[in-house]
Amino acid sequence: MRLDALVETPESFGSSYEEEHTLTLEDIREWIVPADDGAMFGVFADGALAGMVGVGRQRKLKMRHKAHIWSMYVTPAQRGRGFARLLMQAAIGHARTMRGVRQVQLSVTANNTAAVALYAGMGFAVYGHEPEALCVNGRLYDEALMALPLADG
Repeated sequence: MRLDALVETPESFGSSYEEEHTLTLEDIREWIVPADDGAMFGVFADGALAGMVGVGRQRKLKMRHKAHIWSMYVTPAQRGRGFARLLMQAAIGHARTMRGVRQVQLSVTANNTAAVALYAGMGFAVYGHEPEALCVNGRLYDEALMALPLADG
C-alpha cells in the first residue's frame, strides 16, 4: 500500500517511490513496529487493507511534548467511506496516551482541500505555511503545517 500511495499521490509524501521500492519486508517491519510511543494504524475493508496512518512522538528531548502524524493514506476505491476520519481518530487517540504530549502536528499538501478540511474539522489549525515544500517531477507544492492541542498533555 505504501508504494501504491507514493505512486498515486507523490505530492502527498516527503518520501518517494524511488527511495522506498527497494525496501525489504524486514525493512518495513522494522519501520512500522511500535517504538517510542509511536504506532501505525490500518483500516480494512472487504478483507484488504484500505488505509493507513502513523503517529509518533518527536524524538528530540526539547520536542518530546509533540507528536507527529505521518503517512496518512486511503486507497482510491475506499475513499468517501469515513476511513480517513477513523484513522485520524485512532492516531489522535494514541497520541493522547503518550505521557506529556501537548499537541499533535501534521503537514499536508496545501492544495489537498479534502485533507485540509478533514483535519480542520477534527480541530487542527494551520500554524504555518511552507512554500515550495516538495518538488515532484519538477512541480513545486506548498504545505500547510497544522496542529491540534491536546488538553491533558
